[in-house]
Amino acid sequence: MRWILLPCCLLAGSAMLAQGTADAPDTVRSSNGWYLSPHGTIRVLVIFAEVEYDKHPELDPQPTAPDHWPKGGLPVWKDDLFDPFPSTKPKGMVTRYYHDMSLGGFTVLGDYLTEPVVVRESLYPALRDWSGMAWDEANKQGSLRTAHGLTIADLDLWSDARKQGLPKINLPDDPHSYDHVMVIYRNSARLTHGQGSTDAGSAGLLFGYPSDTQSRFGAMHGLPFEILKHEFNHLLLGGNNFHSGGGNAATFTGHFIPVQGGWSMMGAASSSLLTASAWDRDRLGWRPRESKYRIQATDATGALADGDIDPLAGDTGIFVLRDFITSGDALRIRMPFLPADEYPQWLWLENHQTAANNGCPTDVFHYQEEMPCVKPAVPGIYAQMQVDKEVREGPGTFGGHADYLRPVLANGLFDWRLRGDTITFKCLWAAPTEPYLVKDAWANPLSGTQEQEFPLFDKDGNGKLTRKEGIVPRVGIWNGRMVDDGGYLGSSRHAFTPQGNRRIGMGTNPSSANMLTLAADMGREVNRAGKPDNRTVYLNGISVELLEQRADGAIVLHVRSGDTRLVNDVRWCADSIVLPALRGYRGTALTLAEGKTLKIDRSGTPTRMAEQEKDHGKAWFSPPTRFIVAAGAQVVLERKAKLQLLHGSELHLYPGSVLRMEKKAKLDLAAGTRMVLHGNAQVEAKPHLLKKLRRKGRLVSATD
Repeated sequence: MRWILLPCCLLAGSAMLAQGTADAPDTVRSSNGWYLSPHGTIRVLVIFAEVEYDKHPELDPQPTAPDHWPKGGLPVWKDDLFDPFPSTKPKGMVTRYYHDMSLGGFTVLGDYLTEPVVVRESLYPALRDWSGMAWDEANKQGSLRTAHGLTIADLDLWSDARKQGLPKINLPDDPHSYDHVMVIYRNSARLTHGQGSTDAGSAGLLFGYPSDTQSRFGAMHGLPFEILKHEFNHLLLGGNNFHSGGGNAATFTGHFIPVQGGWSMMGAASSSLLTASAWDRDRLGWRPRESKYRIQATDATGALADGDIDPLAGDTGIFVLRDFITSGDALRIRMPFLPADEYPQWLWLENHQTAANNGCPTDVFHYQEEMPCVKPAVPGIYAQMQVDKEVREGPGTFGGHADYLRPVLANGLFDWRLRGDTITFKCLWAAPTEPYLVKDAWANPLSGTQEQEFPLFDKDGNGKLTRKEGIVPRVGIWNGRMVDDGGYLGSSRHAFTPQGNRRIGMGTNPSSANMLTLAADMGREVNRAGKPDNRTVYLNGISVELLEQRADGAIVLHVRSGDTRLVNDVRWCADSIVLPALRGYRGTALTLAEGKTLKIDRSGTPTRMAEQEKDHGKAWFSPPTRFIVAAGAQVVLERKAKLQLLHGSELHLYPGSVLRMEKKAKLDLAAGTRMVLHGNAQVEAKPHLLKKLRRKGRLVSATD
């Protein structure tokens, strides 16, 4: 198994103007779909194929046909892909998937040729044009014959619309053209299982007709669902810069240093949940017909409510999220304080009640039904952070970077370290892996690593990170206990539940704050850590608490602002952290509860791709943390609370800000750290403590 399991790419299609409509014929919108409409009904023609290696039989990756697909025949799952005709209860895996994800707004049907095609190596020595070769061989059958007797008219429901994002016309082409032709191979040595691609345009003529769009896949081990839906979804959502949710690859630019897992329609082999995300539905305009909101939730009484909220603007209170798959409910919380010239961010919350409760076969974790070692998805709130990717109309609609969704997991973010050896992991399938170490003391909610991503380590010690040095996090040593359960593909510990981790806030792990971003590809910082990347974390006082799960599966949430009292020990690390002048608990921007410790530390997780400093032999891929208390903000350390600065971190108190220390509260500024007072900023503490810190050079004025 390789680190990135998605070798697909989207091929470039030829360009021509899409046919317009009387309703805004020249308006590009994401809800129109990229090359195919995500609304109405479309029918796919499938060709099943195999390669006969008659010149080099040793190249055949599957000389003995597997049980699921006999040699010279059709796969046993041939009728499990698509329903050929509309139904209120679709059964085909792909047809059911689009029915569920679109809330019934998009019907994807399909049928297949009654005879498989055989591509002989002697006739096609290059074995490269996987669609064209299969089409040529199919044409030798003489005429179009499908399992359910369909004609070209049944397979041409839409006019060819090659102009990206324009309205699509639900009328056949003249002359006819297939809407989509899909070729699936049993035994290709180059197009192996889990590989595939798609493009707009045709591979020639198939029984006398071209196609609007086409794709091809390998299916050595069974029905290729993950890659099939991923590639088809390109035609709805966009190009390679829409890879997300476990479907990105190291070569494509994403918003974070590591390639991300998670879930989305653009997910594939590295996905956790197999469903769409709320972002996907919003992007394609898939919402309940009765909803008057772009994103909907309900209130405590069951009335529909706007789910696109800004708590600092007053959107607080009780919200209820019904099952995401069946209701379409979701909450999206805007991250405040981000400058207009930086990437905007939103926190998405979805209530997944899972297949056992909502009947949706894809509302499960990858492999949970095949591998007993995988901890299955449990009912709860599943969260992701959206970065940018908000333009849905006009220029830029199909622009931006990949990995615009990052999972926010209930078990938090931490600094990880490699143990330094290689072992054989047992869950999923046996193979070598590099175990990593995690401890509670290494909690890093603002810039750490989470389980559904592929973190980078400087394995060669050259002071530079590339995604070639990323690991698949298969086996972790958590506080000394080995965990081998394929957690990177999802685990029950990742869901927020009323009985487990039930809160996201300023002082929790994970945090309610925005995330650091660093647009990067294989080994390059695209913006060189400049704008529009987000290089500052803005604490916001927003909190979300799960209050209860009702008998029908609905989860009641309390969304607050001004929740600024930290009631747990906290460790904060980031290039820059800003505490705005929030008016929260007793009017403070931050209150550290009695006996608790707030550590301002340097991130052990890389926030840059080049080494920033070596300290006593340790290479840091992050700068020391700079924590800014904004003008007018008040910070209170309650009795016996402790504020600690470590590893070169700095605390800056801006003019008008106040740090108040109650009885027996402590300031612990390690060597190399300092607190800087700007203007009339104040520290209300015992004079002898401040004098001692000044003498050691750890308390200074900005003018010093």
